[in-house]
This record gives sequence, structure tokens and C-alpha cells, in this order.
Amino acid sequence: MATDIARYNGIYGDHKARISHDYLQSQLIMPRPRATDWGLKPHLHENLFQLFFLEAGRASFEAPEPVELRTPCLVIIPANTVHGFTFSPQVKGRTLTLAEALLDTILQATPGVLVELNTVHILSDFNSEVRFADLQALEQQIHEEINSDLSGKQLALNGYFKLLFVKIYRLLQHNRRQQESPNRALHYFREFQKAIEKTAPFEKKISQFAQELKITQVHLNRICQAVKGKTAQQIVQAHTIRRAHNYLLYTSLSVAEIAYELQFVDPGYFTRFFRKQTGLAPAAYRAKAYRNDAAGK
Repeated sequence: MATDIARYNGIYGDHKARISHDYLQSQLIMPRPRATDWGLKPHLHENLFQLFFLEAGRASFEAPEPVELRTPCLVIIPANTVHGFTFSPQVKGRTLTLAEALLDTILQATPGVLVELNTVHILSDFNSEVRFADLQALEQQIHEEINSDLSGKQLALNGYFKLLFVKIYRLLQHNRRQQESPNRALHYFREFQKAIEKTAPFEKKISQFAQELKITQVHLNRICQAVKGKTAQQIVQAHTIRRAHNYLLYTSLSVAEIAYELQFVDPGYFTRFFRKQTGLAPAAYRAKAYRNDAAGK
């Protein structure tokens, strides 16, 4: 429930921060000497914009559905966005947090860039023009400038931020063009279909299929909607129903035998799944098909 979501004026855990127009924080995410995962529970910052530069280690992002992240990656989180993270002990990276008002000031002359950054993005597909190392280096320069007492500090920070945001904007535009390529979308869809063929029902989550294709779960769902008008999960379910249909109509295997052929954990689970998808239990579905066939002769 929304009332259960923690709200922080400052960075995670900081209830007492007083946010000024130029609020700015740069923090290191360090590997931890522990055996279990750790993270940030779902929360939001009403007036803060955040960038997570995740260099290495396993991580998942929740906003609101959990997404497995492929490092290195950059996660963009606009103000007033509920989000959380789970990190492996080996995770390594940095976070950059700035007041939304400061972001508006830096990008006031480029509203198109500002609009692009007002959406959650997970960037893990980099290129020769914009490498993760380039973005990481700019964050490091911003970190050093924040902690310096050099003259012209604000001017330098504005310059670094503008360059960082331009590079992110270019990467977003490049990735969008790549994602919208019909041939590329069909390639991913066919690879997804091949992966489904080799996988038992419910053996993998959609996020795992996406990770193997080296795209995000959101991107995979977008491709499936464009090609078939269905979500990735609906396509997996439809594939399982097609296989079950073939076994029921074209073999003499019992319902229990078909369930095991399809690698369901037990016949009861198979029956419940089949009924939910078709409105009929497997035996009734087979009987109806036989009746229709006999009536047509």
C-alpha cells in the first residue's frame, strides 16, 4: 500500500535532510563482507533525481515489478518514483542524487533531454560512442568536484552534468532506434520462441529469458506485443497449451502421462493450468474434440 512506502527527503534512510535547490550527493556502493544479499526496500524521494551506476555484481531493481539487472548498467530514477534494489555482496558501483530543481536548472535550455530523463530507464546496452566507462568517468569527476574547494566549482559541475546527460540522451536515442528495427525485433522474437521450445513450463521466469537474450524484460514484452499482440508470458502459456492440445488430440496418452511429458510437477497442476487457459479440463477438452470430429464425419 502507498501508506507503507517510506519517503525520504534526502538519500535512503535520511528523514531529516533539508532539500535545497542545489542538493547534491555522490556515494560509493562497495562490496560487503557478508554471505547474503542486501538492498534498499521500496521507497521514494519526492524531490530527488537519482542515477545508479552499477559496475559489477548481481542486482535486481523493483519499480514496481522486480527486474534482474545485467551489470554494468545505469538505472535512471526520476523524482517521486517508488523503487527498491537487491544487491549481491559483490555489487560495486556509485549513486548520484540531485535535487529535481537542480536538474531543471541544468537542462532548462534542453527540454527534450529533460523529458527523456523523466522516465525510469535501465541502460545496459552501450556502444562505441557511449561506453559505460565514459559515464562512470564523468560521475567520478562530479564526485571529485563536489568534494573540492576549487574556484568555479558550480560552473564545472554544470559542465560535467550537461555532458553526462547529453551522453545518456544519445544512448537512449540510439537504443530506441535499435529496438524499433523490425528485423531486430523479429530476430529477438524468434530466439525467444526457440528458447521456449527448449524449456519446461514454468522452468524460467520471463526475466531469465530476457537476460539470456541480453535485453530487458520490458523490451521483450514490447517485442512480443508488436509481433503477436501478446505479452511474453501469454506467449509461453500459449505454447504450452498448443503442445498439450497435440498430445490430447493426436496421442492416446493419459492426462497424467501428458502432464509428465510436458514436465509439469504433477497432473493436478497441469489440469488446473489447462482449465484456466481453455475453460475445460484436459479430459473434457479431449472428449469435446472427439465429439466434434465424429459429428463432422
